[in-house]
Amino acid sequence: MTDLLIPLASPNPATTDWVPLGNTGSVPTTQPSVRVYRSTAQSIISGNITKLSFDTARYDRGPAAHWQAGSPTRLTCQVAGIYGVGGAVQFQASTGGTYRQASITVNGSRVAQDMSSPSPTTGYARLNPEAQVSLNVGDYAELEIDHDAGSALTLDPSAAASPEFWMALLGGQQGPPGFASPPTYATTLPASPVDGQEAILVDSVTNPTYQWRFRWNAGSSSAYKWEFVGGSPASNEITTAETLATTGGYADLATVGPRIFVPRAGDYDVIAGCSYYHSLANQGAIVAVINMRTSAGAGQSTYASASQAAQGTTGGVPSGRGNGLAANDELRLRYYLNAATGTFAFRWLKVTPIRVS
Repeated sequence: MTDLLIPLASPNPATTDWVPLGNTGSVPTTQPSVRVYRSTAQSIISGNITKLSFDTARYDRGPAAHWQAGSPTRLTCQVAGIYGVGGAVQFQASTGGTYRQASITVNGSRVAQDMSSPSPTTGYARLNPEAQVSLNVGDYAELEIDHDAGSALTLDPSAAASPEFWMALLGGQQGPPGFASPPTYATTLPASPVDGQEAILVDSVTNPTYQWRFRWNAGSSSAYKWEFVGGSPASNEITTAETLATTGGYADLATVGPRIFVPRAGDYDVIAGCSYYHSLANQGAIVAVINMRTSAGAGQSTYASASQAAQGTTGGVPSGRGNGLAANDELRLRYYLNAATGTFAFRWLKVTPIRVS
């Protein structure tokens, strides 16, 4: 007689441990890991916490790069999970001060540190901070250094010993990979981009006046394959009222501009404006955005212009497109009078990229 198999009651999901029988997400075939180093000495000011900047990757494995030259201090997570993070540094010989310190931070917050006193005989100090941390896609780790020697010290570059920084996903179930490498944030765009790569271009990483996000379109028929996908325009404004007496040609006011130098070759949208007052009734003026590199007397290249029709006119918004600009071309607002004297105030100029090289 065959024994009857009587099914047990379904387990309670709230009190039962479940073991995954298969992967339900996209798991990378390469174990994410990265190790970078600095090939030259970096000066560290006494009493000042300094982020180490690295210049070379020994290896960088994963669905996308963890280290980018445009963000040289950061190792950025591409697959969520638990990571082992560590660093190694050696200070130059100096017996000044009482401590040498190396810290690992994640998203700017300290998670580990190693502190040592300089050797009383050699003055050397070697530090090896390490940590295990839980990271999500886009989280980044940095290595920070501090000391109290009383004067700047350098970190000695030594083969495979200093300064080194590494990160690796530890064993266990991996999370899904990020969709793409995080965009770089720098005053230049990556030199060897791949299709779909994104980058943020700024005029200063510490106090930017604009932040432009671009995506590389390898299939574009244009010579300018970095396509603008977001950000605010670069702008310049002069509020002071100033008078112009020159007639019969474009001229500058006492305070030249507003003007903007475009950072890269490409196509740009341009818009400008001002308030205007003429000393005589029924006398007009023209304000124009001009590329100063290509200007030549009356043959100036005008990308946007607007006429001010009468005495006391306010506004007038010249707008247009500057195609094929060269890097560092100066776009400047200039002024044209037919007669007598005109006064201009609240002048402004805004430039937005369309696509750049």
